[in-house]
Amino acid sequence: MLTVCMCFITAGDPTSLTLRGKSFPISLKKAARCPRKFPISTASGVSARVTMAASTVSLALPAAGISPHRFGVNRRRPARFAQRARARRVLTTRAEATTSSDAADAESRDAFFLRVSLATSPTPLASLMNEPDASKAFDVVVWGATGFTGTLVTRHLAKHAPSNLRIAIAGRSETKLCSLVGSLVERGDSDVLLPMLQGDAADADDMSALAKVARCVVSAAGPYGELGGVLVGACANEGTHYADLTGEPGWMRSIIDAHDATARATGAMIVPCAGFDSVPADVGSYAAATELQRRFPAAEVKSVTSFLTKVLGGFSGGTLATGWRLAEDVRERTSFCDVDGLVPNAVPGTTDKRQKPLAFSELDPTYDADLNAYATMSPFAPCDVKVVRRTVSLLHDSDSDDTDCPYADLPEFCYEGKLAAFELGTPIGWISSKVTASLVEAAVRGAADDVTRVKMKDALPKPGEGPPEWFRNAGFWEMRFKAEVSFF
Repeated sequence: MLTVCMCFITAGDPTSLTLRGKSFPISLKKAARCPRKFPISTASGVSARVTMAASTVSLALPAAGISPHRFGVNRRRPARFAQRARARRVLTTRAEATTSSDAADAESRDAFFLRVSLATSPTPLASLMNEPDASKAFDVVVWGATGFTGTLVTRHLAKHAPSNLRIAIAGRSETKLCSLVGSLVERGDSDVLLPMLQGDAADADDMSALAKVARCVVSAAGPYGELGGVLVGACANEGTHYADLTGEPGWMRSIIDAHDATARATGAMIVPCAGFDSVPADVGSYAAATELQRRFPAAEVKSVTSFLTKVLGGFSGGTLATGWRLAEDVRERTSFCDVDGLVPNAVPGTTDKRQKPLAFSELDPTYDADLNAYATMSPFAPCDVKVVRRTVSLLHDSDSDDTDCPYADLPEFCYEGKLAAFELGTPIGWISSKVTASLVEAAVRGAADDVTRVKMKDALPKPGEGPPEWFRNAGFWEMRFKAEVSFF
């Protein structure tokens, strides 16, 4: 067997993905360095189903951890800004109503939208259950908008979304919602007052109402294993598209099992893991595999390795809270090493021919001749491996004739996520990689220990906290991908 190792693709290189005859441009490096102008975007034409990041839906989100400023929760809306925003909202909604093809429905929906926008306090979600004008009144609703990440997502959408996109924010706290809306107008991120919706993630009626009034829900309220299950079920039932930023494979497996059939029937696209876990890995792997197959049409890609070569960023308190949950939840711990934990109809515990298991032994630095650098297993690999392998499986199982799958069959395919932050093939590179691996292992083992985990929780950022604005603005990352094909 002759193995050809080639095709490095840097995530910052302008690349076009083609699926179902449509071309989708991506530039992940540009997205990371300039989140205000070019957010990470994933796209595909696969039919509605519960699946992973790059395989199902076109969605734009800012790069995690490096988005704009976080606001305090006690700031009030100055009267002059509120008055200006109300006037502009009135003009906008009236213009939209006059151009609608269905004037009656448009007028009633506009009336509802305007009423909610001009409300001085958040509208309770439960009150909208029996209001017919509320059905799909909002194009995008950001759930958990007042948290650290939710605020960043809201600011990005308010500043860069098309003017005709109807955005609303939703959360649990009335004070924080009002403060966020006021700060958006005051800082110039938005010239309108975003509608506010209030509810509880554990309340089935509230989540059903949220799914009813939205065409798409972007959830930033984690840990999702504790707070997200009810909302996902409601979105599946209502045919509402959904995306979140989870990195909890065990929970993702549970919502796939519970809601996949319903989502297929209603047309809802459920897209967990639509952030750094695992958009770069999923999209980058597909781009590298597609490019290599273009060069060798008769070959199938046997493996893809990603290298996180440059990175500067931090973790929010919400991300860390998810990490604590991963360490505490029995299902998450048991599924940690199962590389096919998200693959449809996979038998738990089975090992494929080529896929390397996830284990601490994989943290030992290895030398890559093509990159000329030492690398260790990426801390994001436990989630990325499962997502990429699910994508491979879904592409092979697709019943569409025009869906090209560049990957080999799943038992013959291997994905690895590596961290090679300094790209050094010298002893210094080995030492650096070894130190990084030791720190990652210490963090994982510390989180798994009850006593150490309590101390780590006290010392690290809490939910609602995160890196300061100057650090986020300086953040960046770069990934390189190596695809391999084999000729027999």
